[in-house]
Amino acid sequence: MEQILNWRKGLFDSNYQVFGNALLKFSVNFSSLKNSAIATTQQGIYLLKSEGYTNPETKILDNKNEVLAIIRYDWLGFKAKIFFTSGEEFDWSFQNSWLSRWTLNNHKDKQVIYNSSTGNGLIHSNTDDDLLILTGLFIREYYVRILFAFIILVFILFTGRGIF
Repeated sequence: MEQILNWRKGLFDSNYQVFGNALLKFSVNFSSLKNSAIATTQQGIYLLKSEGYTNPETKILDNKNEVLAIIRYDWLGFKAKIFFTSGEEFDWSFQNSWLSRWTLNNHKDKQVIYNSSTGNGLIHSNTDDDLLILTGLFIREYYVRILFAFIILVFILFTGRGIF
C-alpha cells in the first residue's frame, strides 16, 4: 500500500505532526533536554527512551512498558539499525550530504523514504505501520540534536580560546 504523508515541526521545537489526507495521523513530542519522546498514534501511545553514550540505544515501549523495538546507532556512519521484537530488522541512513533525505528499509518488502525542507517534508511509504514511520522521524531528530550540540561545543571552544 503506497502512501504519501506530510510532516511538519516548529522551527525551534522538536515536535512532529504527521498528516495523511489532511488529517492528523500521529505526533511525536520530544522532551527538551533528553533524546526521548512520546508518540501518539491511532493504535496507541509509545515512549521512545534513549540510554547510553558509548553504545547508545533507544528502546521503544508501549503503554504497558513492554519493549517493542530497540534502535542502535552508528554515530560515525550516521546510521541506525532497528530491531523489532517480532524479529524484523530495519536499516536507517541519510541519503544525501544535506541531511534532507533519509530512508528506512528492511531490504525485503518495506521501505520508507523521507524528504525534508525547513520544518516540513514528505514521507513516501509502502507500509501503513505508524510505529515504523515515526521511528524514522525520531532517529533523524536524534542525529540533528547531536549535530547541533557538536556545533555549539565547537563554537564555545573557539570563542573561549580567545578569552583565555
